[in-house]
Amino acid sequence: MDPKRKFFLFNQAKHFCSVPWTHLKVDMSGNVNTCVVGAEDLGDLNVKSVKEILSSEKIKKIRNNLSQDILDNNCHHCHPYENKANDDDYNFLRGLYNSMFKSEDIDYDKLEDFKLQGVDLHWSSLCDLKCVTCWSKQSSSIAKEEGKEVLHTSNATADKLIDYIIANQGSLREIYLSGGEPTMINHNLRLLKRLRRDLNFKIRINTNMMWEPDNQIIKELLEFPHVLVTMSADAIDQRYNYIRRGADWTKFLKNLTNLLTSHFTWRLNSVFFVGSALYLSETQDFFVENYGINDFTINQCGMEQYDLQCRNLPSGIKEKALEKLLKHQNRHKHNLNLFGQLNNCIKEINIEGDPNYKNYFDQIDLKAGTNWTEVFPELVYDN
Repeated sequence: MDPKRKFFLFNQAKHFCSVPWTHLKVDMSGNVNTCVVGAEDLGDLNVKSVKEILSSEKIKKIRNNLSQDILDNNCHHCHPYENKANDDDYNFLRGLYNSMFKSEDIDYDKLEDFKLQGVDLHWSSLCDLKCVTCWSKQSSSIAKEEGKEVLHTSNATADKLIDYIIANQGSLREIYLSGGEPTMINHNLRLLKRLRRDLNFKIRINTNMMWEPDNQIIKELLEFPHVLVTMSADAIDQRYNYIRRGADWTKFLKNLTNLLTSHFTWRLNSVFFVGSALYLSETQDFFVENYGINDFTINQCGMEQYDLQCRNLPSGIKEKALEKLLKHQNRHKHNLNLFGQLNNCIKEINIEGDPNYKNYFDQIDLKAGTNWTEVFPELVYDN
């Protein structure tokens, strides 16, 4: 590709994203998207091959728009989280993947081209927890509790994708294992056993840290040179146990401690919602001070849990949370990634909402025999 043209796309274009030429995500039903926030379903692996899906007219349209610096509808979930942070662009997933794939020799003006650089495997909802911010589509435990279908890609469909990944593993930069809970998903074990250990790709796994000592997926991961473990925790101690329903804070810390001396690198991911807004900074500080972990991601509350969005906090709690967020952001003003994510938390708090989360927590308590008013006493009062 012409170097000037490539420079424009990666450094000057407002909407260009390399993902449709380099990356794919598969969900629990076998549907393929460009990435975790890609809005367009590109095809169903149960009925089509990977190559058919990646050469479809749907994905060519997305590639064409992005190569012309036109915001495609596929990207409308990602774009709102981009913002100006500390006089630099914070480009959310687009910035992450563009920086990762920038050095590859790909002609982004060719709409039929695809070179596998990253794969995002959300191919099962198997999970042992019932997190309050989650839903039945991503937790088999919640699905069973609600009498709904457990979503799980079939072995035959998963093997089709595994064969494709193995055939193209030489060009991979990243494999992302998510879920559900990826340490429970046998598809991941079959994939890991077939992957070469001598290649330079990173394996990133998003886990609730509730595995047993003999977990085979963790044992396989220890054989790979580049592994990033993203731990899910939105608070600590009693609040963690309530939010991550079915989890055990003591077990979380034990598993972390047991592997902290391994070659794994560590990241903390938290969901920003009414139950974590006041504690986000202290949660991150806990992991910095006690474990030397200072890599963080923050997810805005989704999965149709609209009542739990921070816009619905009472005004008094919003003021306190905003004050803490601004102080925390100022301490991390040189960390562009965290600064940008905290900006999105601040934007969420500043949206007008309606404090209507109480009924949701009441329903959780009926199922779990818990008492949210003891865990989050600050949320009881609307002042």
